[in-house]
Amino acid sequence: MTSFLAKTPLRAIFLRAAAAFLVVVGISLSAAAPAHSIENLRKYAGIVVDAKSGKILYEDQADSRRYPASVAKVMTLYVLFQELQAGNLSLSTKMTVSRHAAAAVPTKLGLRAGSTISVEDAIKALVTLSANDMARVIAEHISGTESKFAERMTATARAMGMRNTTYRNASGLPDGGQVTTVRDQAILGIAIYQHFSQYYGYFQTTAFKYGGKTYGNHNRVLGYMGAVDGIKTGYINAAGSNLLTAARKDNRHIVIVAFGFNSAASRDEKVRQLVSTYLTKGRQGDYLQTAMVPVPGRQGNTQFALAQPRKPTFAMPTPMPDFRLAQLVAANGAQPQVAVAAAAAAPVLPTPVPTDLGLAPAVQAANVLAAPTQAQPTYPNQDVIGAWLSETYNLGAPPSALGSTAPSAPLLPPGEVNANAGDQPVDLMHSGSVTQTAEAVPAGAWIVQIGAGPSEDSARAMLSDAAGKVGSLGDFRSYVERFEKNGQTFFRARFVGFGDRNAATAMCDRLKDQDLACLAMQG
Repeated sequence: MTSFLAKTPLRAIFLRAAAAFLVVVGISLSAAAPAHSIENLRKYAGIVVDAKSGKILYEDQADSRRYPASVAKVMTLYVLFQELQAGNLSLSTKMTVSRHAAAAVPTKLGLRAGSTISVEDAIKALVTLSANDMARVIAEHISGTESKFAERMTATARAMGMRNTTYRNASGLPDGGQVTTVRDQAILGIAIYQHFSQYYGYFQTTAFKYGGKTYGNHNRVLGYMGAVDGIKTGYINAAGSNLLTAARKDNRHIVIVAFGFNSAASRDEKVRQLVSTYLTKGRQGDYLQTAMVPVPGRQGNTQFALAQPRKPTFAMPTPMPDFRLAQLVAANGAQPQVAVAAAAAAPVLPTPVPTDLGLAPAVQAANVLAAPTQAQPTYPNQDVIGAWLSETYNLGAPPSALGSTAPSAPLLPPGEVNANAGDQPVDLMHSGSVTQTAEAVPAGAWIVQIGAGPSEDSARAMLSDAAGKVGSLGDFRSYVERFEKNGQTFFRARFVGFGDRNAATAMCDRLKDQDLACLAMQG
């Protein structure tokens, strides 16, 4: 062989070069494979669940692995609704479009990097246009990066009992590691209604106007039989056409999930058949305990017929990320206040009755939160919505029928009755005993209170957010007051230094114009 190569040096050089080229090409293809080549899971899987009883009315391949495609955006919205309910965001909050978000592939709204969009417009863009860029905007605004947001999506799913679901991005764009089952998606379809009925109406949006254009809803089954909610469609090549939806009529409520169709038309026809066949078989009346999906962060005796997590997982809204808090502080020049310990001998005085009895976001959340009926253990070290409230609230009235969704009945801790206010909920804005005065406040000074949080950091984040929305608040001193309610510790966020009642009330009016809670009171 040596003599042969010696006689043909050019051929040997060519063979070596060809071999090297093939190695390079092989390595490149191997490196690119995970991003572009995922298993084809375009196979039918379907399930119909009675949302009021938890009973499985129909299933086919309900536990087989599938890609969610854009149905993943339902979990993106669930997490966003958590943030809204926690008071970390409002519908008018402006979110900035990053380069990563602007670079998302269609379908997308198409905003340029550096532009902003409100939370409400982003929600509508997701449920109608299925805008991938808006999914990224939401993810980055809440968690800093889309990958961090996907981790939270997965943690939230597991906390609700979606044990076979993993999220890798907020949009549902192709990723071989982003998998689910139709059974898991049925859990989400029930949970997003039971936990966030006040935002559920967005899924019934038929058209969205933005930037001079009108975008229609992709869901052609919306409104079928006067019962079908929109919720979410989805499509990627490896998954086929997917749909997660629900039907509510005649005091019945079923959730339908159908994945893996070759066309949207065939998917829609199958869903119509399932609705017409099983809606009349749904339970009429109350939502049974077995149908209540666990609220992330509230684990206990509540059982769910579809699935139940093996151990508690906490996935409720966390404090405002450091990167976003730093932005707010830099924008409005607010500086953290140094806490001043109260004198040990100073008597604990009752909290003054406020002149404005508006409810804090946490109390408004309590009025609509579908919590278990049994007493639940508390988790004082977890920054969850339940830390704002007592973990032992009773379940109020079930969500209303299609087209007339209203908040559930007010909630009270077991055994606590307000004889003067009838069914009035506990108001954390001005109830509870003060255990430590964070900073000295002159007697008779007028105060504006904007909320109460489960930690000092969360209260200071409220102060920074308010100062960013109403610039003149920067002229007043902010402080945090610690207090106890039902054995738990909370922190009130306040501004002090208003000349009189009229000045404090006028500031409250400005804050309410920005969708912020507010109380004006005298110290």
